Amino acid sequence: MFPASAGRSYVATGRRVFTRNRLCSSAALFGSYSSNAMASAVTSTRSATNHLVVDSLHVYPLKGTAGFSPHTWPVDERGLRHDRRFMVVDADGVFISQRTNPRMALIGAVISDAGLRISSAARTLDVAFPSSSVPTLRATVWDDCFDVRVADPNASRMLSEVLRAPAQLVWMADDCERLTSVKRGEPRRHVSFADAAPLLLTTTAALEELNTRLQRSGSSAIPMDRFRPNVVVRGAEAGADDHWHTLRIGNAAFRISNACKRCKVITIDQSTGEFAGNDPLATLATYRADGPSVTFGQHMMAEASGSISVGDAVVTNDTTRTPDGSARCDVRT
Repeated sequence: MFPASAGRSYVATGRRVFTRNRLCSSAALFGSYSSNAMASAVTSTRSATNHLVVDSLHVYPLKGTAGFSPHTWPVDERGLRHDRRFMVVDADGVFISQRTNPRMALIGAVISDAGLRISSAARTLDVAFPSSSVPTLRATVWDDCFDVRVADPNASRMLSEVLRAPAQLVWMADDCERLTSVKRGEPRRHVSFADAAPLLLTTTAALEELNTRLQRSGSSAIPMDRFRPNVVVRGAEAGADDHWHTLRIGNAAFRISNACKRCKVITIDQSTGEFAGNDPLATLATYRADGPSVTFGQHMMAEASGSISVGDAVVTNDTTRTPDGSARCDVRT
């Protein structure tokens, strides 16, 4: 299903550990999909045994658009395989997101045998992974500038029509050198077109708490798709992820870099591509403020590649404080 040119080789039974500049083997570290898994359920029931498990997985092949929800998916250094490796840019090569064009939410994207399949209400188009012979351009994502490959011009025309603005589709090849910021911790990791980190994790309990507060104030509950996570964990208490530092899921390993600061994208109804008021930003500000920002979910780095699945146990190492004030590391499942 995955062309050799589309990503590093993946071995389902093994793990790989990432260093800053290379990928090396190590055993020392510890099918089918749905496009609307998050939108179909506003809340989820916590595990009766309080065990941590993967509730859902979400891949967004095209940055800023709707993605798909596989049952099992490979993980490499840049995150979930193919996640945000395609991007839409303007005439200056600057990325377009829902912040500047909320109609991005009206575009669907999945990985097909040939490459990327994008869809709108009017049509569907298959786009091949660009070869090494296609033209490149200089693209910008926040403070990062790097060379990307230009994708099928037919896709660019389709995207321009949907977005009602000039747009060009580009793709990140494996040899693209974009690293996470030093603010995310060392060692730095290669990252896709994602804003900050290779993966984003949220919990069902955090959404349940938020929806309780929203409904208490007279607002409507919202689905998880507002937050565009890659990995959703069930069985945790609300806020528990703020204390997680490392995780093991399936045969892959991760580390948490920092809480995700949220912007106005979470106020966009992903089914209509329209802003839906000040919530949930306003409600999050009452209990999840971080200076002038609000947080929801955690940025993650992949420390060892592998495969993760819905239903996998999640093993975390979190830090708590003992009565004398010293730190204690706990392992939770």
